[in-house]
Amino acid sequence: MVFYGVKIFLCYILCMKLKFDREVRKSIADELKKISNFGGVGLGFMGYSSNSPVILLGAFIWWIVCQTISHLLMSIQDEEGE
Repeated sequence: MVFYGVKIFLCYILCMKLKFDREVRKSIADELKKISNFGGVGLGFMGYSSNSPVILLGAFIWWIVCQTISHLLMSIQDEEGE
């Protein structure tokens, strides 16, 4: 179910142009990077302490997805063609 939501969000970003200015996109991307780091560290610590490679894999996937979304947000060009 979570992957379905991520898939819809990515399709929305890629298929429709967001009408946020550069500062808003930058602040959202910065927050996503913080969330990915804290979530990755938290899940990684939980996976390491419980000796569960599935949770460690989940931490890696969490980090990759959040970083990808933040970079996609930053790659959107403004209409003026920055």
